Amino acid sequence: MIFLLCQLALGIMPAAAQEYKITREGPYWVRVDVGVLPPPAGARLLVDAPGTVMARGEERDDLGYLVRRRVRASNLAAAKRLLSGPPVSYTGARGQETLRVAPGWERRFPPELVLHLPRRLHFLSLNVQDGTVTALDMDGAVAVNAKAGSIVMDRIQSSVTAQTGGGEIRLGRIRGAIRCLSGGGGISVDAAGDQAVLETAGGEVFIRVASGPVFAATGGGNIEIQRAVSLVNARTNGGLVSVNQALGMVRANTSGGAIRIGVAKGVQCDSAAGAIELQSVSGALHASTLMGSILANIQDGRFEDSFLNTSAGDITVFLPSNLAVTVQADNEMSGAIGRILSEFPEIRVYHGIRSGGRPIQAQGALNGGGPVLKLAAAGGIISLKRQK
Repeated sequence: MIFLLCQLALGIMPAAAQEYKITREGPYWVRVDVGVLPPPAGARLLVDAPGTVMARGEERDDLGYLVRRRVRASNLAAAKRLLSGPPVSYTGARGQETLRVAPGWERRFPPELVLHLPRRLHFLSLNVQDGTVTALDMDGAVAVNAKAGSIVMDRIQSSVTAQTGGGEIRLGRIRGAIRCLSGGGGISVDAAGDQAVLETAGGEVFIRVASGPVFAATGGGNIEIQRAVSLVNARTNGGLVSVNQALGMVRANTSGGAIRIGVAKGVQCDSAAGAIELQSVSGALHASTLMGSILANIQDGRFEDSFLNTSAGDITVFLPSNLAVTVQADNEMSGAIGRILSEFPEIRVYHGIRSGGRPIQAQGALNGGGPVLKLAAAGGIISLKRQK
């Protein structure tokens, strides 16, 4: 009784109910502890664990846990001595409870934790040293910090923060804002309900649907965004950038790959070594590549001053017949290597005279002229084609 009162005075809450068993699994002795704890005061819970954590929100008020620990031992008596310590501690301060899992006897076999939580928690923080972290079905915000290991979250009704030193991050349906950082793994999001900031030092980034602005960056991988309701900002140091549909501006930059944009209202693209394909775009277009061709299919919606430039490749532009635009094209090389071809009689192609060469230029106004479309190539063919 005196020990219990001391625990309560220190803010330590013992399990309301706890039981365990030890079994043999191959070369290991395994202890499994199952217990129930009071609900966190202030609806805020911090979890600190050395190994894998699985947390699921449920329609309940208390907190259920299962801790699995394993050791190598010569017999059951030796295993009991090694596994005799309490599996968790539960302390409270400043409106937040902290659940700590005791470290395992051997560092290579960290304990595993399963949590059954009140889904109405306002905030859940999971700090893990080594292992996969999974969080499902929570109404409040969730923050995960894993020094090593993958992170999985799904059906979170508020914001999410996920950081891992070297692992994959997989998110399902997240209703709030997202911020992810990985030291060396891919990041995937099925549905983002608000702004999404995704950064990885080396892995691919994938988003199926984003309802807010997207900021994606990777040190060495592809970026693919299937549908974004707002603006997109994507950057990779060595991969492809693909945006299938965006209802806002798309900014894409790659140091070693191609750029493919499906539907977008405004584009700003830069590639150091890859082609640029703009399949169905409007607004202001700025695309530049040092090594690669550019293809742009311009729609007859709102069009603004635009500039397409390549230092080594072709430029092909498809224009609607009813688009009011003024075209200015310049190809620094002439002859078989550099040409300008136009399917519009209003756009005239002629040769200018410059020092050291005979560049080809083209100018003209369609439907009385309008925003200026500038095209510049250091070689290759510039083609102005009529949309079918």
